[in-house]
Amino acid sequence: MSEKITRVSLTLPEKLLDELDESLKARGYASRSEAVRDSLRDFLSEYKYRKNLKGYITGVLVLVYEHDVRGLTDAIIDIQHSAGEIITTVQHIHLDHKNCLETSVVRGPAKKIEKLVERLEGLRGVKQAKLMIVKK
Repeated sequence: MSEKITRVSLTLPEKLLDELDESLKARGYASRSEAVRDSLRDFLSEYKYRKNLKGYITGVLVLVYEHDVRGLTDAIIDIQHSAGEIITTVQHIHLDHKNCLETSVVRGPAKKIEKLVERLEGLRGVKQAKLMIVKK
């Protein structure tokens, strides 16, 4: 018996859709839906992994964002300052005229680090927020 499929609609910037279509061809996907399902599984798997982290951890948080989104830079700085006890280092890199990349070394209770990642990844203009654990 097959799983019930529900149709949903997505709104994407044209450039992102073009990138998706290019990657579909290169990777041999039969459809956009198949690729989006795989991407959602990966997204949910990462979310579940972070939710199950426990104890004192060390990691690197990689953040990519559009610096010209109104109020975003201030919001990021405010969040970083409020998490000063777990952020040990921040490095800021200008990727191009529109995008910035920040790496933050984080160390502390897993739940505090997870909350930090959630606060940052939910901001409008943040394109990516990835946590890599280097020590448990």
